[in-house]
Amino acid sequence: MKKSIATGVAAVALAAVGAAAVPVVQGYAAGRIKAEIERDGTTTVDRVEVGLFDRRIALTDLRSGQAAGVSVGHWEASGLGWPLAELIRGRTPLAGFQWGDPLQADRLELHDVRIGNRGAGGTWKVDSLIVEGLDLARFDAGDVGPYGPLVLAARALGALSVRRLEQRGAVFTVPGSSDTVGMAAIVVERYERGRMATLTIGGLEATASEGRAPLFRVSDIAVRGLDVRRSLAAFSSADWHSNVPIGRIKVERASVTGFGGDTLARYGVSLGSVTVETVHESDRVSRSRTRIDGFVLAPPLRNMEALKLRMALQAMGLRELKLSFDCAGVEDRGRAEITIDRCALSGPDLAEVNLTGRIVGADEAFWHAVDDGDTAALYDSRAALVSARLVLADGSLLERALKALAATTGQPVPTARANLARDIRRFQPAGVLITQGLTQLLDAVARFVEQGGTLTLDARPEPPLAIDRFDYLTSPGADLVNALGLTATVSR
Repeated sequence: MKKSIATGVAAVALAAVGAAAVPVVQGYAAGRIKAEIERDGTTTVDRVEVGLFDRRIALTDLRSGQAAGVSVGHWEASGLGWPLAELIRGRTPLAGFQWGDPLQADRLELHDVRIGNRGAGGTWKVDSLIVEGLDLARFDAGDVGPYGPLVLAARALGALSVRRLEQRGAVFTVPGSSDTVGMAAIVVERYERGRMATLTIGGLEATASEGRAPLFRVSDIAVRGLDVRRSLAAFSSADWHSNVPIGRIKVERASVTGFGGDTLARYGVSLGSVTVETVHESDRVSRSRTRIDGFVLAPPLRNMEALKLRMALQAMGLRELKLSFDCAGVEDRGRAEITIDRCALSGPDLAEVNLTGRIVGADEAFWHAVDDGDTAALYDSRAALVSARLVLADGSLLERALKALAATTGQPVPTARANLARDIRRFQPAGVLITQGLTQLLDAVARFVEQGGTLTLDARPEPPLAIDRFDYLTSPGADLVNALGLTATVSR
């Protein structure tokens, strides 16, 4: 019994001694870290705190006097994946950490960050940055080529995983000027080595100089399923240069709303939203759709350019111009096809222009060009255009345009209409073979001018026009009508 009591007392005493020693060890580690940070003679830190049990390091008022210029009001990392023995010795990820080294942290916080100088390389200011679940795997930092910083950053992003990132109050100043780009908030959820679940950006603004209204502003950007892995792989190569394709950036859904700023206001432009969405029906079939809604042009009387636009609209009997754009298509790798189901530009009560088309025989070279952004690879593909259709359905646009033309030339509307139709029939485009088919095509366009309705242009090349023959279309004397199988019809 007495032996058990003695053992317990000894254990308690040892625990007390250990607990008392922790602050001493933490203070010693903090001192070593501070000395290591300031050893280069250009960096200072006001205070360093170390928490051994939660693997925490906190720095207050960190400043670097090197050319880039760095200052951090408060830097704190907890849950560091760093050996405890190394912390006790004063070695941390801040001291001796090199490109390519792995790093893990449960939470990383930075507040009041300033990087760079305005005169040379611009500045980057961040009010706060919080990263949760940071996991940077080891990566190759050797042989980076002539674009070392870009290559290293791409390799790091390709090895990085983050559960959540939140940045507030970021402002970038363009090098050598006072122009700025600012973002009120950026939030990234579940970033995994080049693919992120969601990305939201709030309050994006571009300003020409301090104290002036933003030239361009977007209230909200929301992205889901962003995949930049191909681009990171391209940038990670030591052989990368400015002419190398950067790969296809994929996104499941993206929307941009709340457009504004002085540049748009100068011309009286307002825009509701831009939306891009891709639905994967299977691993071989995907449907994509892009929409632009709420575009309005209502030029104000504040500058000469806007005044000219306003006068042009008034000549057509319009106070404002409203447009929308809707484009949808299918990528079917199983059937080796790409189809444009609908690509329409619409103006209410004015007109609608709609393009449809179909490419068949999409082979490996074609998909390589699409996925890697290598347009040169298209000329190795046997993919071909099998059909395309352009439909112009007139509402009142033709009549309004003819009235504007008549007012400009000082002619009655019937005369302006007849003269325009005559000029279209006589038109002989340079570098194009003038054939009976072209004459018939131009006659159909002229009849559309004379009577309105709907103009339909069909392209049905026979045989299908292979992509590697597209250069022929721009060669002198090309027979465009025959090569593309062009026909035109007019209907009421």
